[in-house]
Amino acid sequence: MQKTFSQIIGLPVVDEMTQTKVAMVYDIIVDPETGKVLAFAVDKNNIIVSMDVDRLNSALYISDKEHIIPIDDVLRVKNVREMRIWIIGEKVITRRGKLLLGTVTDYEIDTTQMAIKNIYVAKTFLLFHFSERIISIKDVVKIEKKSITVKDDKEAVLSEEAKATSRAMAV
Repeated sequence: MQKTFSQIIGLPVVDEMTQTKVAMVYDIIVDPETGKVLAFAVDKNNIIVSMDVDRLNSALYISDKEHIIPIDDVLRVKNVREMRIWIIGEKVITRRGKLLLGTVTDYEIDTTQMAIKNIYVAKTFLLFHFSERIISIKDVVKIEKKSITVKDDKEAVLSEEAKATSRAMAV
């Protein structure tokens, strides 16, 4: 099953033992090196690591509220959070031409693998989105602070080749 970031944020966290809401999903912490979901933040200081999630559909279900732990208890999660890499809103550029494709407006997570599957990219002007595209995580080269680098797409490569050809003809 796939869910987008925008569908997950704000979901209730439910303790399956008592069937009670114990928190709400505040953020998703993704490892920038692997694209895997490390944890779900329920507030600024507490998380649920992805392996403690029983299921994720209309709510995020955990077997016990004791699975909500301080972020400082998991070093990798703490380190990634301190990198301050927010996927939403990051610029997406191509590897070769450094062509700006837009910014990330949303991303899709495979809830069985707990990993990013696709990122949704669009150019924006005021509140309008245009040149929208879905980019597979397989095409992502690197996730860094301030930008996500993707493999050159065919449009960008053709555009650069056309410019080079027109320059050669002009000479």
